[in-house]
Parts: sequence; C-alpha cells; structure tokens
Amino acid sequence: MNSVDYSKYLSNDTLAIFLFHGVIEKNDYSVRNYMNKHIEKDIFYQILKDLKENGKSLSMDELVEYHCKGESYPPNSFIISFDDGFENNYSIAAPILESLKIPAIFYITTGWVQNNIMGWSDRIEYCLENTHEVNIFLPWDNKKYFCKENKEKISLMNDIRYYLKNNQDIDCNSFVSEIFSQCQITEIFSNNDPLDLKLNWKQLVELNENDLFIIGGHSHQHLILSFLNDSALNAEIKTSIELLKQNSKINVKHYSYPEGQENHYSQKVINCLKNNGIVCCPTACEGTNKIENDLFLLKRIMVW
Repeated sequence: MNSVDYSKYLSNDTLAIFLFHGVIEKNDYSVRNYMNKHIEKDIFYQILKDLKENGKSLSMDELVEYHCKGESYPPNSFIISFDDGFENNYSIAAPILESLKIPAIFYITTGWVQNNIMGWSDRIEYCLENTHEVNIFLPWDNKKYFCKENKEKISLMNDIRYYLKNNQDIDCNSFVSEIFSQCQITEIFSNNDPLDLKLNWKQLVELNENDLFIIGGHSHQHLILSFLNDSALNAEIKTSIELLKQNSKINVKHYSYPEGQENHYSQKVINCLKNNGIVCCPTACEGTNKIENDLFLLKRIMVW
C-alpha cells in the first residue's frame, strides 16, 4: 500500500501539479510496473480523497487564467494530470475523479493511441519479465549481463532506462528489437494488458465532452523533443495536434513534454509549441509552483 501523504505538498502560496500515468485494479506483476507507474485504484482513490479534504482542486485552464491575471492561486491548490494515454485513465481513473468532482487533464501520445503502441520501456519490461534467465550484451559498455532474480532484472532495467533517456545517439526501437532477439522472445509492439492498452479516439471524445476533463498533447511518438532537429520537432508536435483535431475534434492548447526532465526540453522546443498554439506545458521536474512561474517550466510531483 502506498504510504506517501501527497497532501504534504499542499501549501498556502504554491500550487501542486500531480503527475499520474495509470490506475489499475491490482498490481500483481514481478518486473513489470516495478516503478508503480500504474497505481492500484484503491490507492488512487485514497490519494484523491486526502487531497480533496485538504486542498482546492483546479483545472489547467484555471491555472492559466490565474497566471494571466497575475492573481494568487487559492490556498492549497492542486491539479491532477495524466501522461501517455492509457485506457485505464478512462475506465478506472475517470469514474473515480468524477465521483469526487475533481478535474483532471490527460496528455495524449497520439501515435500510441492510434495503433495501441507500447512504449520502449514497457516493451523491455515485458521482455525481461517473460525471460527466465536474461543473458544479454549492452552496446554501450561491452559487458554481458546475466539476470535470473527479479531484483537483478529491475537493476538492469534501471540502467537501461537511465542510458536511453540521456543519450540521443541511441535508436530506442532498434535497441529494443535487439534485446528481444538476445532474449529469444518474440518481439511485441502492442498488448491489451491493463499496463499497455491505450485509449481510443471515441473514449477521448467522451473524456473531452466531460466538463471536468481536458485533453492535451504529449507528442506523437513519445520522442524526446530536445533531441530532435527543427523539422522532426515541428512534425512531432504538429502531427499530435492535428490527429487529436481530426479524430476527436479536440483543439489542443495544453501539452506536456515526453520524459519531461531538464534535458528533455529547451527554448527551441518551447518556441515550437507556442508557434503551434500551445499556451501551457508542464515539465516532469519535481516541485511545486508559484504564480510567477513560467507556464512552460511548471513542475509536477510524480505519483508512484
């Protein structure tokens, strides 16, 4: 059971934006979801209940309005946000949010929604969980890794995750294919497991039609935006905005950076977002926000 008291992040003069990814019925995996990217619904409900009892929920539109007016946020304000576009946001998280009358924003990776695609980290976790004895070579350190215990696989996954998120010279998809090949596991790109299934366009329409919810962009292929050249950057952002408009009639003005750490966005990225009509884009850097904080440098608190 998650014992973190997230209401401790609430204060009279700052706003806390909480970052979720998914909500599931039960977490009964070994290697998969070891970081609790998808939290159990009972825990999710308790976190929201505590926040509601101790704070004031806002929408991202209200945040922008306060910022533009230069008015202080209400005491103990908080916002609920989700990244990526998992189906469980619709089937499990949204009904709980609705029951508590708490607004939320869902930042969507359109390529994942369009084809029910798994991200590279989810695919590697799937591979490691389904390989009894892992014996692989990693190209960046000329070293063989042998893992049999779950804790060894998780340690390996942490090393891989760190390297791929901080080195733009690695082709993540080619790397994942090589890992599957070395593990002698049939490579998968899509899966209907609760950890993998993505929203569809119709569900996005329904979420967007609910006054409590806002749909934002989160790139098309979940590429790290600061790693892209000008042409690829504009295409990644523009494609995501256009697909949400074409398929779900959503006019996107909110966005969040894939990965979202300091090296994953830049002034060039911010300028491109603004040129495509985006008015606000929080990071995934840890912290809370004052009214004077830039709308493209807002911090969030990861909920694991």
